[in-house]
Amino acid sequence: MELEEVSKSYGNHLVLKNINLDFQRGKVTVLVGPSGSGKSTILRSLNLLETPESGKCLFDDLIIDFTKGVNKKELAYVRQKTGMVFQSYNLFPHFSVLGNIIEGPTQVLKLDKKTAIENAKKILKKIGLESKINNYPEELSGGQAQRVAIARSLAMNPEYILLDEPTSALDPELELEVLQVLLQLARDGQSMVIVTHNMSFAQQVADKIVFVEDGDIIYDGEPEPFFKNNKNLRITKFLSSMVLK
Repeated sequence: MELEEVSKSYGNHLVLKNINLDFQRGKVTVLVGPSGSGKSTILRSLNLLETPESGKCLFDDLIIDFTKGVNKKELAYVRQKTGMVFQSYNLFPHFSVLGNIIEGPTQVLKLDKKTAIENAKKILKKIGLESKINNYPEELSGGQAQRVAIARSLAMNPEYILLDEPTSALDPELELEVLQVLLQLARDGQSMVIVTHNMSFAQQVADKIVFVEDGDIIYDGEPEPFFKNNKNLRITKFLSSMVLK
């Protein structure tokens, strides 16, 4: 999955400035940078929740030229290949945990209900929530709800999971629950793109770090040289301002 020469504006404000990025399969790319830098816009462009004005998105053999817009076939392909997890869990309140997880596979992928339920049970066991299968979202803690949101994404068997500040709304103890699940997914080889302000987590989980500021890519490379002995003064200042959790 790649972005080539992508630019995006909101009104007169240029949010992404002709950026180029690639996201390797089986790897975790972590997007970091100050608030309002364009990280979430990159993530939303990958899932086509946002449509840049120019540039291209390359996914397998599919080439989307943003100057021509996005057609329904392209949108369906990308949405099937990517799963999005937001800060706010966006669970269906009238569905149980099981109902939330099987809705996509049965309605979109047309999986038979029995198979969808079996898969859901396996995923819930993997993330330590099998006992909550019949609970409703209002009965869950924030950490549990976010883990269900991740489970719902996994149930669609996406090639990439895109996570936008998945723990920012949680207190530290509940945040740890979610981070442990994401670390395990990374060890299992799940392709992920994660926006986070948690630098300690980023150090642990990232195969690649992308530092974004004011719509530009300032750093795109391995985690170790980013966090240790980085000669870029802006990055050094950013890291020193972050409280390592």
